[in-house]
Amino acid sequence: MSEQHPDLQPVEMVSNISRIGPELIAARERLGLSMDDVSHRLRLSLRQIQALESDDFAVMPEAVITRGFIRNYARLLDIDAAPLLRVYSQYVPEQSHQAISIPSANIVISGPSSNAWKAYVWFGGLLVLLLCGWIVYVDYFPKQANVDHAELVESPASVNVQEQAVTPEPVLPAHSVAPATTAQLAETPVESSQPEAANASPAVVPLPAPSVAETPVQPVATPAAGSARLKFILTEASWVSVSDASGKQILNKTLAANSEEVIDGRPPFRVVIGNAAGAALEYNSNRVDLAGYTRVNVARLTLE
Repeated sequence: MSEQHPDLQPVEMVSNISRIGPELIAARERLGLSMDDVSHRLRLSLRQIQALESDDFAVMPEAVITRGFIRNYARLLDIDAAPLLRVYSQYVPEQSHQAISIPSANIVISGPSSNAWKAYVWFGGLLVLLLCGWIVYVDYFPKQANVDHAELVESPASVNVQEQAVTPEPVLPAHSVAPATTAQLAETPVESSQPEAANASPAVVPLPAPSVAETPVQPVATPAAGSARLKFILTEASWVSVSDASGKQILNKTLAANSEEVIDGRPPFRVVIGNAAGAALEYNSNRVDLAGYTRVNVARLTLE
């Protein structure tokens, strides 16, 4: 708090200057400065400037602080502060061990403790960022993979549209050689067997199997020179993408469950298989173990 001096009286004159105020006013007006200019430059209130120029020290703070105001004012006006301080000492004698109370609102205190809390804030923020990143990695990516898998399994319409756009190469089952003979017999002219059929019993006339007659048998092709063969065996619906040595995508489709897909191309192949748990892969008739290349049920590998 500011110390009030209501009963201050001059004690003894030690110089030709008897008052501080007139000297300050004369020097201020000589420089063409207003009281507002001085208040702005010294960062003092207008009331304090008026008190200094009217020698009203009763409204000023402690003597030590007021002496500092007088020195700063004299320095601004380019006059000697010593005579002014001697006049002020007549009103308030200088005390040797006077406690000084300064308003803490105008003082910025810095020290080791001011930087300690910043380190804790940075460290805490870093921990929060790491925790958020871990939660996103653990929680979001597995869910996103499951959503992709669910869309593959639960969207038969999209599977049918893609299968109609790209007709899969027919796969010859292992036991299809024997029915081929029956299919060839079914194509022979019927007239050649009519005389014998007249004498035979109608119950023993063989009927051709529709499924064999409707599906022509194709020979098993072998890979061309310099190329290799990939075979996908599906137990569940899976999306498959294959790019050849030129970077061209030679396969990009969703394969239906319980089906097979065979493609030829020039290696190396870049293969991506969604829902890898429901797919198997053969490279030139050799089974490829997808377990070592699978992350979150998606297999990514390169075959050379």
